[in-house]
Amino acid sequence: MTSELSGTQMPQNQGNGRKILLILAVIFLLPFTVAATLHLLQLKPGGRSYGDLVKPPLSLKFPVLHDVHGKPFGAAQWQKKWSIVTIDTAGCAETCQAQVYMLRQVHTSLGKETHRVQRVLLMPAEIKGEVFNDLQKKYPDLIILVGADAETVKFAGEFNVAGQPAGRVYLVDPLGNLMMTYSENKDPKGLRKDLTQLLKNSWAG
Repeated sequence: MTSELSGTQMPQNQGNGRKILLILAVIFLLPFTVAATLHLLQLKPGGRSYGDLVKPPLSLKFPVLHDVHGKPFGAAQWQKKWSIVTIDTAGCAETCQAQVYMLRQVHTSLGKETHRVQRVLLMPAEIKGEVFNDLQKKYPDLIILVGADAETVKFAGEFNVAGQPAGRVYLVDPLGNLMMTYSENKDPKGLRKDLTQLLKNSWAG
């Protein structure tokens, strides 16, 4: 009797084990699958995207750069978050300042999802001390990567997809892909809507 009972229980336990493994696999892979699907299908649930999709998404190569404090900022700092990137080579004058302010407003408007997104100002040039101090005072959570060194200049050049003009905003996913860009004069509401949909439909980041 005992042997018969144990014989019927073992296959059932094995079946349960396979189900658990399958569930764990789905939980682990789903965020990456969602992100990849958004790229491959070039679709955004609930409507169209407001930015210009990079086709195919560009897998960025992240060197170890340095922020204005000299602190290293490498590949690990780009992972697990969505990054809104803007690039400036002119010391962040009036146009750059206006864009940095606009991106802060978009970021803040994400509410409880704010922690999943970071803002990066990439400046492959020297920056005046007073400009830096002003930026840090106004935007303490803004990541400023600055330097006229070859690695910073080369990395900034990776964002120049299809010869796009300066002043654009770039969206990098948590997997390190440059996947969308926005023109300088794009309605910030469109960027916010895209971010809201991406954060809603992807566990990545």
